[in-house]
Amino acid sequence: MSDKETTLTLSELARRLDSAGVTWAVFAGAAAAVYGANRPLTDMDILIPATEGERVAGLFPEAQVKRREDGTVHMLTLPDFDLVAGLMWCDGGVDHPVDLDAAMAARLTRHEIAGVVVPVIPPEDNVLIKAVWGRGPEVGKHDLEDVREMVAHLPALDWEYVHWRAGVFGAGQRVQQALDYLDVLRRTENAA
Repeated sequence: MSDKETTLTLSELARRLDSAGVTWAVFAGAAAAVYGANRPLTDMDILIPATEGERVAGLFPEAQVKRREDGTVHMLTLPDFDLVAGLMWCDGGVDHPVDLDAAMAARLTRHEIAGVVVPVIPPEDNVLIKAVWGRGPEVGKHDLEDVREMVAHLPALDWEYVHWRAGVFGAGQRVQQALDYLDVLRRTENAA
């Protein structure tokens, strides 16, 4: 992912979403980099509200569209970008949606990435999402590594919000394991 190519592409992506009045945010690896993770970016993930999937698909006719079983837009894939219309994971046979809702939107921050100032998911949401995913190098991901680096670089995380958001994500073993992991990191950081 070259900076020059990303700047042009990210600039156009931002222009289309902002012109249409879509709430959106960079999340996952690129957000982790903004919040202290130190590794090269290979792509950029953009979160949009689940209800905006169809409309955003109309803004990017060049994108490959992936749909959920119910026919709703799940993801738009462009070179270097994935636009995700709400996240979903299954835990114990139960689907748990994670959406860019009003509480998350109210906490968005703006940061410069590749020369473009863009909205970025709140650090608490990104930490929790990546802790729940928990994917590692064996599948080409760095979720827990990113979580450790973000927690180390962001001592002012709102832990009350993290626990509230975990409740919104839904009860389940994966969310509880993520909270347990984050609580250990928090105690370790507080002791240092």
